[in-house]
Amino acid sequence: NLTNSWNLSKDTKMKLLLVIALCLPALTPALIRPALPSDSLAHRTAREAGVKIDVVSERKGLGAFATKKMKVGSYIGEYRGEILSKTEVQARIWGRRKTNTKDKEWIRDRKERGQSITGDYVFEMKTGHFIDCEDADHSSWCRFMNHASEENRNANVKGFDKVSKDDDVLDFPQFYAIKDIQEGDELVYDYGSRFFKDP
Repeated sequence: NLTNSWNLSKDTKMKLLLVIALCLPALTPALIRPALPSDSLAHRTAREAGVKIDVVSERKGLGAFATKKMKVGSYIGEYRGEILSKTEVQARIWGRRKTNTKDKEWIRDRKERGQSITGDYVFEMKTGHFIDCEDADHSSWCRFMNHASEENRNANVKGFDKVSKDDDVLDFPQFYAIKDIQEGDELVYDYGSRFFKDP
């Protein structure tokens, strides 16, 4: 690493990287978005599902693409990740509650492994639980599906909350194809209006 050989402070290195990112927009996604190791759970589950995680555009970043044909009604995958309570999300992601020791350890672990904490991949369940899929080491590939309007008929996948009959066991949201999908098509679903509102 070039900046390590210069004996710069961590703060100076971050400022230097920011200057580079501002001067070279093409590098910005690579510098700001965390790396996604090929052996991450996200990549492994994608390969198993017949999906490839790849760059969509500089603005959108990564997306999920079918590597095989998928018929309408086919099971696509589940939004699997870390299950958090509302109080954990308030402290760790939204910054609306004071963090306790467990929260601080969680945040430190994320940062040490180069995983971001933006809250962009938090899925609220009807049970009141939240599923956080931002950490690629602990989440399935489904977090890489981008938004498309179902109303405009642009979405080709739909998500459904699924809760067990006992109501005490949480199942992850399930995704199904709502139209025939061809190999190479980007898999997209409607995030819903709640996604675009502040928590």
